[in-house]
Amino acid sequence: MENEFILKVTDLARGGAGVAKDAEGRVVFIPFTAPGDSVRVRIVETHKNYAHAEILEILEPSADRQAARCPVFGKCGGCQWQHLPYVIQWDTKVKGVLQALQRAGLELPNAPELIPAVEIWDYRNRVQLRGMGQELGFFKSGSQELIAADRCFIARPEINEGWEETRAEGAKFFKPYKVEVEVLPGGRVRKVWNAPHSAEGFRQVHDGQNEKLKKWVASVLPENDVLYDLFGGSGNLSLSLANQSHEIHCVDLGTPPIRPPSVPRHLQFHRSSVDRWLTHRVAALKLQKRSPRGKISAILDPPRAGLKAQLPVIATAVESLGVKRLVAVGCDPDSWARDLSKWVNRGWRLEKVMLIDLFPQTSHIESVALIVSTRVL
Repeated sequence: MENEFILKVTDLARGGAGVAKDAEGRVVFIPFTAPGDSVRVRIVETHKNYAHAEILEILEPSADRQAARCPVFGKCGGCQWQHLPYVIQWDTKVKGVLQALQRAGLELPNAPELIPAVEIWDYRNRVQLRGMGQELGFFKSGSQELIAADRCFIARPEINEGWEETRAEGAKFFKPYKVEVEVLPGGRVRKVWNAPHSAEGFRQVHDGQNEKLKKWVASVLPENDVLYDLFGGSGNLSLSLANQSHEIHCVDLGTPPIRPPSVPRHLQFHRSSVDRWLTHRVAALKLQKRSPRGKISAILDPPRAGLKAQLPVIATAVESLGVKRLVAVGCDPDSWARDLSKWVNRGWRLEKVMLIDLFPQTSHIESVALIVSTRVL
């Protein structure tokens, strides 16, 4: 066939696909392959300098290839790397972030701190299931085709133990449905039917790794008079700093509408866009003819796409408010590194970088940096 090729996979892209080159030297990305695989593929998408392909047949498997645990791996839109040993997954993620930093023109002051996952299976505390009638599972990647499943191998045991019960409950609907099943911190399982994603509030899906993330953030932000948790959701990171900050402002469009009883009084939630709230905060200080005082820090955890056009507005406000230490968190290496380079260009110094795996069996990684202002107000 004209659109079919036999290729040797030589590398692994941080986005998840294997990398090969055709006879003309064009780069071809092939999902669910491993370096060393010899595969017959079909080109499905062509660009000027590269192409995407799908596997038709594995002619000679890589020595590194392993059997995936999940019978719907490669069909479900979740995991990309169950066929790879975890050491290769982690190494690829780390190299990808370092490449993103290099492309952004950033030099690390020291080696990054690395926190690979210990629990690489049975870790997800929340999954979003799709169903119709007696079928329950996940959407196929890039489509709304339902891939039926009997369990999820990266989900917490409590979710899998209630799978058949969830299937029976969903069968009562007369049209396609979705249900978000979550294991809450106390161990109770909560189900939210036919609602937007994370309707009950965002939460990191890997509890064990999330505790390590919070511990690291607390270690680089010492006692503060004021802490701004920007894009802070329900206060995942700032709650862990409650004992070392006198005043905390958690700002996000998705903050809780009602303060949970367990949240201390000095942590205030602000249901607002970050740029708007910061602008109003700066204006209020000017109106009161007050200057920022004390140790003031911030956490910045924007959506996957990064700050984009918001960065100048947010950065100007953060600087006006007297923030001296800022923890920048990102789940996309490229947008995170681009934002970091813009902060550095404004006079901030890159102090530390930490990489942590919250998503084993997938290509995703969380990148965190501490930056310090060298500007004088």
